[in-house]
Amino acid sequence: MAPGYIVGATRERVGNAEAVRELFEDIVGRHRFDELAERILPGYVEHDPLIRSLDGGLVGFWKRLAAEFGDLEVTVRNLVPDNDRVMLFVTWRGRSRAGALHTAELFRLEGGRVAEHWDVVDRSELVELGIGPGEAGQPAGPGLVGPHTELEEANARLVRGAYRTVFSEHRLDLAEEYYHRHYAHHNLRTDAIPSGLDACKAFVAENLAMFPDLTATVEHVVADGDRVMVFVLWRGTMTGAGRGGGPTGRELVMRTGDHFRIAGGKVAELWEVVDYLALRQAGMPTP
Repeated sequence: MAPGYIVGATRERVGNAEAVRELFEDIVGRHRFDELAERILPGYVEHDPLIRSLDGGLVGFWKRLAAEFGDLEVTVRNLVPDNDRVMLFVTWRGRSRAGALHTAELFRLEGGRVAEHWDVVDRSELVELGIGPGEAGQPAGPGLVGPHTELEEANARLVRGAYRTVFSEHRLDLAEEYYHRHYAHHNLRTDAIPSGLDACKAFVAENLAMFPDLTATVEHVVADGDRVMVFVLWRGTMTGAGRGGGPTGRELVMRTGDHFRIAGGKVAELWEVVDYLALRQAGMPTP
């Protein structure tokens, strides 16, 4: 079960967390689109190229989803507030459609209203809805912003170090420095990814065999208590084979939204939203 958010001591974090949760569950989820103008600043900055190209920007995109699903239901998951920023996962589903759309959202707020927006979207589902696919690239800002506790700073360093050392430098022999031996992996779309440190190392090894030049770059990071949430850019070339695909020689350019729970100075749990269209384009079968 995905956790709720863990709030720090500041009133700003609590207020922004509730503002974003209300935005999705009470405003968008209940199709009260006429109230959105009160929640989004005029001239807000949209960083998703696809959403920016649509009439109405973010509001237009949400209205399009509501029209495609008909009976749209919105569920907020894994929300992490961090000073003026809030990162979260959102599940979009409707009884008239099979499956669901999963997105990872990042907002910067001013006075409780949306001032900037970034996201990671499973674009494979957007294509099924007749939207997009759009571009994957968005501007990065990988550092923590504003005041944080020593624990939050240490947790963010741990997560960035795991991506750098294990995934980009391919040091599987150092995985236990970053991951708990009872590490649990949760993917919102599939249950096929195994948990446990040994299974984690085997999963990473298989990915590195398919993409020997794989790199992972943290684009955004937020931290609150024992939680860290990031957007990550993955690059590589599928010159190997595995999981029923490859080698194709195609380039992988993929973004994910990843939410971590840290315990005892190591990653204990991970939840993720993946852009599966990028994996398909590289030639890998997807769930």
